[in-house]
Amino acid sequence: MECGTQSMKVPADTLKQFVEQLFRACQLSEEDARLCAEMIVLQEMRGVKTHGLRRVGPNLDGLTKGQMNPRPNRQVLRDETATVVLDGDHGVGMLGCMDAMNRAIQKAKSCGIGIGIVVRNNHFLSAAPYCLRAVEEGMIGICCSNTYGSMGYPGTHARAIANSPLGFGVPTSDGFPIVFDAALTTSGGKLSQWIREGKRIPPALLGVDAKGTPSEDPQAVLHGGTPWPIGDYKGAGLAILVEVLTGVLGGGGFLHGVVAPEARTSKENAESQCCIALDVAHFLSLDAFHDRMSAFLSDLKNNPLAPGHDEILLPGERADRSLQDCAQNGVQIEPDVKEELRHWALLLKVPSERIFESLNC
Repeated sequence: MECGTQSMKVPADTLKQFVEQLFRACQLSEEDARLCAEMIVLQEMRGVKTHGLRRVGPNLDGLTKGQMNPRPNRQVLRDETATVVLDGDHGVGMLGCMDAMNRAIQKAKSCGIGIGIVVRNNHFLSAAPYCLRAVEEGMIGICCSNTYGSMGYPGTHARAIANSPLGFGVPTSDGFPIVFDAALTTSGGKLSQWIREGKRIPPALLGVDAKGTPSEDPQAVLHGGTPWPIGDYKGAGLAILVEVLTGVLGGGGFLHGVVAPEARTSKENAESQCCIALDVAHFLSLDAFHDRMSAFLSDLKNNPLAPGHDEILLPGERADRSLQDCAQNGVQIEPDVKEELRHWALLLKVPSERIFESLNC
């Protein structure tokens, strides 16, 4: 295989160890670096290429430039029976958000529901890892984040509101958990992926170009245009909910009070996240819940197939198949991502022979 010309595969454990070493080189603790590596590689294994290894570089860049705190002093701003608000102290967003979810889970064990909000945090990667953390505990997990304005809003073509990533996870006994994880518009990462792949924007996700005209050209939307809320005013309404549950309710930044990392002048300009855990056992036994979910899934999947479809997929089903395949056969790494990882390994003086040997380089 000629290095740099094709996608390559590497064992998942080797990849996790390598990413962990990169974060350790940026002064994160061993535990924090391991958790970052696990979440990033999990997303890559789930097939979420836009929010997996491609997020290694931005995090390392923020840490090396002092835009992120490698050893944050996360403080509890408010702690009630079922709720908690944390100050992320501008640390790595994945770590602050997972702290909020873990606290929400603990509260849900006694209250049936727990809500954790973290403010003055950073990019949280994606909702799925936190939702899956709740699923591990037999709970329903919900997670959302605000961020800097990147999406239009009905009545304006300005990037008026965040793309508002929102997700949920539901435990099942059918071989995979239900995991929904999506921004409320087409993310910049997805638009960039479609540009690389020469694809057009699907009809349901059209943005607008610089003139405000609906467009299926990802280049026109990403550069000079504006991503549009999914479902128009319906997606815009959900984006408002995300803003309220995160920055507004938590006391952090919201809307234009949150800016891109390179333009931030204060911790107050950073993202906020909200994590919600619902303990199934407070509503009915987990066995009974699993039985009812099996009946639910069977009912949905046994509908007649539409032309051109050979099965009915549920949220997270395709991602779980990708996860199982990567665990068995290795993780595919795109050539440009490999080069970025090599760049950071050289810059941070992290030994990289093992990973690049596994890539036949």
